[in-house]
Amino acid sequence: MKSIFFIITIFFFTNNYGQIRLSAIQGHWIKYKVEMKDGSDLFDRFVEDSAYAEYRIDQNRLCINSSPIHRTNESCLDFNLINDLMKTSQYAGFIIEKVSNDSLILSEKIEGLTDDKLKRLYFSKQEAVLAQFKEKNKNKKNIIASKLFTPKTNATIEIDLNKAFKNNYSNFELVGNLKIYPAQKKIKTEITFSTQNDSSRIRTVKKVIDHSFEKWNLKDFQDYESIEIPFVLKSEITKRYWGISVLFFTEDLTEFERIYGGKMEDLRKSSDYFSKGLVAYQQKRYSESITYFTESYNFDRKNIDALYNKAAVYFESGDKENACKVWLEISMLGQVNAKQLFLDNCN
Repeated sequence: MKSIFFIITIFFFTNNYGQIRLSAIQGHWIKYKVEMKDGSDLFDRFVEDSAYAEYRIDQNRLCINSSPIHRTNESCLDFNLINDLMKTSQYAGFIIEKVSNDSLILSEKIEGLTDDKLKRLYFSKQEAVLAQFKEKNKNKKNIIASKLFTPKTNATIEIDLNKAFKNNYSNFELVGNLKIYPAQKKIKTEITFSTQNDSSRIRTVKKVIDHSFEKWNLKDFQDYESIEIPFVLKSEITKRYWGISVLFFTEDLTEFERIYGGKMEDLRKSSDYFSKGLVAYQQKRYSESITYFTESYNFDRKNIDALYNKAAVYFESGDKENACKVWLEISMLGQVNAKQLFLDNCN
């Protein structure tokens, strides 16, 4: 039996079909929908269709940016266009399923992974998205920005905030909004809620953001009197992690758990247990491996790979009954591959 241990990376491979011109896919594309290729329920770290992703295709280079507010974390891949394949390596590529002037559909494939681990991505041309937003707000002078229509910075606000606190962190959260005034060349920050009444920390947050005007690209926003951007901030200090995180375009503090799929400390524990499970499996300490994968899933209920690995270890160690129970559990979570594994091995 081939054990099912998944290492999630961003590499793609596919077969070739029809010829597509490079000029047809060049430009900036905004993702608006994602689904699993085999019809399984979407079960990954960013489960919401609204999770931002911008794909920039220029000549033979694909750059991916996951932040609507800045591009400093942009990652890029070189590719060769062969028929309908954007080939990024010997084993990697994107299938171009459909392309038009304003829309693009890509599907990914990783050699060795089944379609329940791969996604189909739907995009709109950035120019079309911006035109739609501008038309909707053409008579407004004061607007609230969104992920799809916002000024961008040339550096992350988080870096400036972490520098300002100089490792003097504490555990607190706050909700606020910043208003950019293009004509007056200023920013005004308002804090509407904080879990800590430390006025000095609140002043530091406001000072950093208020002094960030020069970092913002306002090319498409000069006609507006003000642009408001709501945000939430989380300062965290634990034995293993410390720092400040900021999410824009929301006033909901629970957004941190939604974006990261759970509490960050729990995710770190889940990752640790997952790694221990792999090591124990490689050393054929099957009982320990199962325990570690169980704990990994308990700390992160979106970590379906931990359950798949748990079932594989059960099956390889000869415990078919418990392997079938885990496959059934995964299939109840809407995972097509687990249903097939159950049907193939558990009758």
